[in-house]
Amino acid sequence: MDRGVYPMRMLRHIGLVSALALATAGCATDTSQHLDGGPSDALPPNDGSPPGDGSLPGDGSTPPPPLPPLATTRAVVDDAFVTAPVCADCHSNAPGSDAMRDESSRAIAPFDLWRSSMMASSARDPLWRAMMSAEIAATPSRKADIEAKCFSCHGPMAKRAGLEDGALPSLEMVYTDTDRSQILLDGVSCTVCHQITPAELGQESSYSGNFVVNDSRDIYGPHDNPFGMPMWHATGYSPMLGDHVTESALCGSCHTLFTNTLDPDGTPTGDHFAEQTPYLEWRNSVYNDEVPSPRLEAASCQDCHAPTTSVDGVDIRTEIARLGGMQGGMGGGHLSARSPFGRHVFVGANTLVPALIRDNASELQPNASAAALNATIAAARKLLEERSATMELVDASRDGDIIRVAYRLGNITGHKLPTGFPSRRAWIRVQVLNDDEQMVFASGVTDDKGRLIDRGGSVLPSEEAGGPIQPHRDVIIQDDQVLIFEDVMGDVNGSPTFTLLRAAEHLKDNRLLPTGWNPSHPDAEHTGVYGAASEDESFVDGGDVVTYELNAPAVDGPYRIRAAFLYQTLSPRFAAELFSHSTSEIEAFKRYYAPNGSPPETMATLETLVD
Repeated sequence: MDRGVYPMRMLRHIGLVSALALATAGCATDTSQHLDGGPSDALPPNDGSPPGDGSLPGDGSTPPPPLPPLATTRAVVDDAFVTAPVCADCHSNAPGSDAMRDESSRAIAPFDLWRSSMMASSARDPLWRAMMSAEIAATPSRKADIEAKCFSCHGPMAKRAGLEDGALPSLEMVYTDTDRSQILLDGVSCTVCHQITPAELGQESSYSGNFVVNDSRDIYGPHDNPFGMPMWHATGYSPMLGDHVTESALCGSCHTLFTNTLDPDGTPTGDHFAEQTPYLEWRNSVYNDEVPSPRLEAASCQDCHAPTTSVDGVDIRTEIARLGGMQGGMGGGHLSARSPFGRHVFVGANTLVPALIRDNASELQPNASAAALNATIAAARKLLEERSATMELVDASRDGDIIRVAYRLGNITGHKLPTGFPSRRAWIRVQVLNDDEQMVFASGVTDDKGRLIDRGGSVLPSEEAGGPIQPHRDVIIQDDQVLIFEDVMGDVNGSPTFTLLRAAEHLKDNRLLPTGWNPSHPDAEHTGVYGAASEDESFVDGGDVVTYELNAPAVDGPYRIRAAFLYQTLSPRFAAELFSHSTSEIEAFKRYYAPNGSPPETMATLETLVD
C-alpha cells in the first residue's frame, strides 16, 4: 500500500484523540597505600587553557538570552511517527476499564507509566540540553554534527523524519511548537521503539542510535496474532509479533554510544570514545541471556527496567489495550488477556532530573503530573536501595591506637555501577564517633548541596572546576581522601576534560564491574578498568574492598562507625565545570539546580561498634 495515504487516515483519527490529549497533557544514575591526597597521587587538574582547546567561552559581560517555555504535548501525526497522546487513546488507563491492570487492579497502562520516565523527557531534560549547548559552544563549526549525534537518541523520531525530508532537528527547534518539534519533544516515544526492526540489533552497526525503523508502519510487540483491526482503523499502524522488543539488543542501540574525538582546534582525530556502554557491560556479565547457555542469573534489560511482573512480583496477564472512550477493555470480547505485559516504567537511578522537571514544570511542560514524577523518583530510590549495591563488613580490628575497618562493596546491577553518562558517581561515606559522640573522622561527607566537604565543612578542592581528581584508593587514612567510583575522561593531551567531544581516553574508570566481567571477553576493551583500580587486587568483578585505618585511641572508645554507599546522577564537580561557562541552556539549568544542588541517594548503609 502507498505510505502516503496513512497520514490522512490518521488525521481523521485526531478528532478522537484530541480530547484525551487536552485532558491528559499535564498528567499521567592505586593499590598505593596511605595516599596523602596531594598532587603526587592525584590526576592532573584541568589546565584552564583558553577556548580553542575544547574549553567553553567564558561568561563575558553580556548574559545569554533567557529560554522560552517548551511547548505542551499535543496529538500530532508526522508521517511515520505520532506523539504519545495518539497512542494513549487505547493504551492508557480509564476509570471503569479493567484493561492494563495487574492482579490487584493497579493501573499499569504503557502510556501512563512511560510519561514520567526519562524516556518521555529525553528532549525536555534540562541537563542534557545544557550539555549539548556546551558542546556546540566549544566547537561551533561542528554544530550540525553534534545535533545529529545527540538527537539520534534524545529526539529519535524527529531525527528519522528529518533524514527523510531534510528538516533535521536542531537545538533551536526544541523551543518551537510545530508538528516536527512536537515529535522531537515527545522524546523516546511509542512509535519509535515499537517500529524498530530486529535488523542488525546487537551489532556494532546499530550502536549510537543507528537502529533500523521499518517503512511499512508495522508496530512490534511480544504477542502472536494480535487483533489489529482497531489499531489499523484508528491510526494506520498494524500490530504484529516482534519478540525482539523484549531483548536487550533493542536497548543497546542507544545505550551503547561512541563519540568522535576532536583535537584542541576541533578537528576530528579519527578516534572514537566510548561515552556509555551499559549494553556491552551487560553482555560481559553473568546476566547475559544472549549466550547459548545463559546462567541462572541471566536477565534482560527489560527484566529490570520494563518488568513483566507487578510490584509484588506476580506475572502480569491483562488486556493490552482498550477502545478509546469505552469501558471494559476493547469491548465485544475481541481481545483476551495476554502475557507478557511489560510495565513501561523505564526506571533507572536518576532522581535529580525528574525532580528538576517537576519543580520547573511551568517552563519544561512535562507530559506528566507532579504525582507521576514523584512516583518515578520513588521507584528510582527503591531500585537504588534494593537492587543496586551491597555493603559488607569484612574487618573491624584494633592495632594499638589504630582501628582498621574494611568494607566489601558489591555491584548487583547488570552493568557497571554507576553506568551511563560520565557525570554519575558513587562513593563511600564513613563517619566515626567516639564515646562522647564527637566526630573524630569523616570521609565522603557532603554539604546540603551534595558537595564533598572536609570535617571542618570546607568544600574539597576536587569538587571545584579545575581542581584535582580524587584517585582510586585501596586504603584511606585521611578525612580529605574519598573513594569515588567514577569515569574521568581525558583529552588528547592526557588532561581531564568534561567536554565530551574532547574525550580521547578514560583516565580513571573504577566503576564497579558487574559480576562475571571477563577481561578476555570481546567487549572487554570498551568495558574495562582504567587507572589505579586496574592494579588493585581487591578490585574484581562484582565489587571492591576498601580499608580505613583510623587513629582512635582505645581510651576514647568504643567508637561508632557509620558507613554508607552513596550515588549521584550529577556530581557537583561535573556541574561546576559546566557552570564555569555560559549558554542560555546552561544558565537555565544553573537556575533549576541552584536551590538544592545534587544531594546524594543512599544505596546501602552499615553501622559498626569497635572498642
